[in-house]
Amino acid sequence: MKHTFNIKRLLLYWLLSYGIALPAYYLLYEILPNGYVFGMLFRMHLYHYQYPEQYIAIPCFFFGLLATRWADNLARAGLYAKLLWAALIISLTILVSSPFGGILWKWHDMQAGYFPENWPLILLGKGSLMGLQFGWLVIAISFPYNIFGICLAYLVMRRVSSMYRT
Repeated sequence: MKHTFNIKRLLLYWLLSYGIALPAYYLLYEILPNGYVFGMLFRMHLYHYQYPEQYIAIPCFFFGLLATRWADNLARAGLYAKLLWAALIISLTILVSSPFGGILWKWHDMQAGYFPENWPLILLGKGSLMGLQFGWLVIAISFPYNIFGICLAYLVMRRVSSMYRT
């Protein structure tokens, strides 16, 4: 079967996931002690607390891209295969969005006054590498937000894919 990329579906996945993930962040921010929703590493500048909207938008966007591509497979699958497809899409979302989170973190670091001479190479090279090295870890220790995100991703994929079921 031929897969077509549907921009409306992409926007629906992206905006629906972002529209739920952002208010959930602010709700957890009010509930959790000291507002620590995201995980943090030792001696890490907490730019993701200053700009949570940007750091949430990145994985929501890539989730939208990946879910749009493989939503039909998820819609046709049985329960265990649905869970496997969801796990694949969520894992790839973390893998693909982590370098961009690292680039954004480096950009915020530069805006805070740590602006090196060869900033484009540092931004793209070191930022993306740092995101690959540590982004998944920050996501893994962002409990309970990460569990909420996994459940949200699965429910959004299941609902939207059933809407577009072919």
